[in-house]
Amino acid sequence: MIDEARVLAPAGLRERLARWLPLVGPAWIVMIADVDAPSVVTAGRAGTSFGYGLVLPLLALIPVLYLVQEMTARLGIVTGRGHAELIRERYGLRWAAVAVVSMVAIDLVAYVAEFAGIALGAAILGIPVALAIVATLVAHSLVVLTRSYDMFERIALAFSLLLFAFIVLAIGQQPDLGAAAAGLWPGAAIGQPAFLGLVVALTGASVMPWMLFYQQAASVDKGLQRQDLNAARRETLVGAGASQLLMVAIVVAAAAATAHALPLPPVALPDLPAGLARLASGPTGVILALGLIGAGVLALVVISLSAAWAWSELMGWRHSLNHSVSRAPGFYLVYLLEVVPAALVALLAPSLGAVVLGAMILNVVVLAVPLTFLVRLSSDREVLGPLANSRRRAAVLWAVTAGLVCLGLAGMAAEVLGLAG
Repeated sequence: MIDEARVLAPAGLRERLARWLPLVGPAWIVMIADVDAPSVVTAGRAGTSFGYGLVLPLLALIPVLYLVQEMTARLGIVTGRGHAELIRERYGLRWAAVAVVSMVAIDLVAYVAEFAGIALGAAILGIPVALAIVATLVAHSLVVLTRSYDMFERIALAFSLLLFAFIVLAIGQQPDLGAAAAGLWPGAAIGQPAFLGLVVALTGASVMPWMLFYQQAASVDKGLQRQDLNAARRETLVGAGASQLLMVAIVVAAAAATAHALPLPPVALPDLPAGLARLASGPTGVILALGLIGAGVLALVVISLSAAWAWSELMGWRHSLNHSVSRAPGFYLVYLLEVVPAALVALLAPSLGAVVLGAMILNVVVLAVPLTFLVRLSSDREVLGPLANSRRRAAVLWAVTAGLVCLGLAGMAAEVLGLAG
């Protein structure tokens, strides 16, 4: 059978495309899903409260995000094992359980926030909350019942494109570039507990525990091989940049709307920061709603998959999207049922406000457990051979890990002091 792609594309062009174009797969999906509903609200709060002052911290997180996620791609591609599976093999069942349980615990809060974000987007469009949540549960189920990882990936890719509505939203506000450049340095705001809390929250919104489990397991399920490693690294870098660009777009949209003093919509939206709430009517409201719904649905699916893969790896169950439900019942049951309690909570109390900032800060602290194992595993020559971290790279990664933990603890302290104040 003739391969039309080979006939239409000259050999030299095919080689250049293979060398430079990133894969569209695990890294891209996990990076865009990283911009979930609570991340949108956190970025909106940053733009509302401090204008453009948190743009530079967001951009500074690109190399951190890349360094962390590149390790997951390398481990998954070289070993053919997921993150929990590798921890179990190298350090035993108890340590694997600690890593998985800590990740799943914070996931339960994330599910509530994703449903609440979807409900918020639906409210902007005038769609009843109950209908939006039920429709989300149906979509959440159907996405993985195709018995094909490739089909799932195509669907997830389509959802990921909805999030680029935030770039349209930011450009549409025609931000004053001079004011934006002048506002990049936050000045006196740096010493405020609220500023530190938002820096930590944005860090937690950019590097989340479930991302480590997802990309490694998805790389295995996709069947990536060693020859795909360089392309996976490029995809991870491109995805990290795209993820933070989306977060910056949300900050810019909120900051510009606040600076323009746009009127608030007639319908009260208390869970949206004022900067985003000012955009929640008319054409900009439709764009904002599509972004919120796309962010919530994509993150809900990706986080659920990370939990299902992690639990299955921990328990030794079959865990592939290429399997039917009858071949991998435990994997699918975790995926399908874990979000149901969160959907019920969102139906009874569809509120983002009570969970977003604290959950984002807690993400940074919870990240310490799986990230510690990630650095150890990726530095282990018995696991990765010559592809293991060099001493210099390992030192950088340990410094990043320590910095994230300290930042998380400082953010929690600032949050407590802020509440006490």
